[in-house]
Amino acid sequence: MRSYLSVLVLSMLGLLASCGGGGQSSQVFELFQGAVYQATELHQYGEVTYSHRPNRNGEQYTSDARKSQELGTGQLTLLMDVWVPPNATSTTPMPLVIFVHGGGYTQGGKDDEVDKATGYARAGFVTASINYRLTPDNTDSAELRTMAIVQASDDLLNAVRFLKVNAGTYHIDTSRIAIVGSSAGGGLALVAAIEGDPDVLAGTSSDYPGISSHIAASVSTGATLIDDQFDSDPLLHYDRNDAPVLLFHTTPQDQTTGATWDGNVVPTKQRIDASGNSCTTIPTPDAPHTVPLGIDSKWWPTVRDFLWDQLSLSVI
Repeated sequence: MRSYLSVLVLSMLGLLASCGGGGQSSQVFELFQGAVYQATELHQYGEVTYSHRPNRNGEQYTSDARKSQELGTGQLTLLMDVWVPPNATSTTPMPLVIFVHGGGYTQGGKDDEVDKATGYARAGFVTASINYRLTPDNTDSAELRTMAIVQASDDLLNAVRFLKVNAGTYHIDTSRIAIVGSSAGGGLALVAAIEGDPDVLAGTSSDYPGISSHIAASVSTGATLIDDQFDSDPLLHYDRNDAPVLLFHTTPQDQTTGATWDGNVVPTKQRIDASGNSCTTIPTPDAPHTVPLGIDSKWWPTVRDFLWDQLSLSVI
């Protein structure tokens, strides 16, 4: 079978030649390992509608950019942006990475993730960045907090299903999907890792019955599944077929959320590992809350190696 690296090699050879560079595969491999390879052109599908959901009491919205027009409405339109690199074609579908923004489930939007998404796309992945339902004042009660997280999770799981159904349009290899999330988005990435079909997260519904929301890998920073205001244990079904997790978290304590390594990170890892799945934890003592996960960050080699293994990028 054709290797994922070989596809990147062909693309990079053309790029190097156009720049007057050498064409030896060893040089190209070093460029990929260092995340220097960049596709010169990407095809962007902007403002793609992937779902519609009721607007609870007219108080919700899907992003900072759409807040003013969505407050007071009865229905919310969920949007995403998708970037397709030139190495992704109908005959060579590529792995997908979905980016999920942070903001405490009250702010932010898909535009926050453009730099990371385009960076990964230029490295050969199909990428997407999504909006999801945002709920103001969601920390007023544990019940409201849970609702906000479940509804946002519902949106993310339907975004996965939408991209699987439309894999032909975006040239996606649906067996190789990863989610990368920061802060609140990191929490959603963790939920999606554990609660992919056939499990059904209570309070969610599929726009595409029969289409699984299961993913192959999850990368999270600034979040855990153990939260003082969100008791995930009654909701989540841990099992060995869940998606492996790469979890970055500050130690000893997150300055933003108050989560601690021993009290929140370790129990999250223990629950995942005990199911037969795996959670790799990366302590980031120099980070107050999250770490950057773009291909130009110091954490990229760790993410790259994790995706290489979990997405089986050596064979495609």
